[in-house]
Amino acid sequence: MKQIIFTLLFFFSVFASSSQTLNGAWQLIEKDQKPVLHEVIKLYSNSYFTYAAYKKDSGEFLEAGGGRFMYEFFNYREHYEIDSTNPERSGTTTNYKAVLENNILRITNLKTGVVERWKKIDEADNFEMTTCWRIHEKQDEGDADWRRIEYGPRKTLKMLTNNRYQVLALNSETGKFVGSSGGTWSNSGSTYTENVQFFSKDQSNVGKSLAFQRKYEDGLWHHTGRDTKGKVLMEKWLRYK
Repeated sequence: MKQIIFTLLFFFSVFASSSQTLNGAWQLIEKDQKPVLHEVIKLYSNSYFTYAAYKKDSGEFLEAGGGRFMYEFFNYREHYEIDSTNPERSGTTTNYKAVLENNILRITNLKTGVVERWKKIDEADNFEMTTCWRIHEKQDEGDADWRRIEYGPRKTLKMLTNNRYQVLALNSETGKFVGSSGGTWSNSGSTYTENVQFFSKDQSNVGKSLAFQRKYEDGLWHHTGRDTKGKVLMEKWLRYK
């Protein structure tokens, strides 16, 4: 009888672990049993992840990256499209053993043995907004018409969870990192506002709030506002992954 109960509990724990989703925002809190002293935030959609590391007090950018992932039972795999610190990592895959319990994700690198502990800090259940978006069309101040951004290895992505965002520009074919920014976002009616916590190209943008008017039309997310330099910016975003 005890053996039956143990077996049932084991299969229940496996089912519970496999049914959990990573969608949302996670913060790296420990690496090899040592606390992480700067901000390292990873955002997940259904099949894509982005991450960034920066100093919390100053917003100084440290690194960023992203790619596709797979999480099933105790197996977790990351396939990198970009790593700002190592272009050669683009196109490579890292395998982990993963244990997810009480919003703590513990992953062990199967090659190096390095153990990381991540804490979930945000959900991703605002289904209208929370996903990985890819820039589709853009019209900057002075442009006569919309510019179509063709689908290809050079792309700009924007990942949103309920309260956090990250923009990531990259070339997955060459491994070239173009830039990244991110922080928190809020929504009030048709106004979407980004609060910048890091900005790889210009740290002076940290602390700024950028407000955009948003709408959905023909499967695209339209937003119109001004960029960090105050110039008019109009963009259309398409759901990516």
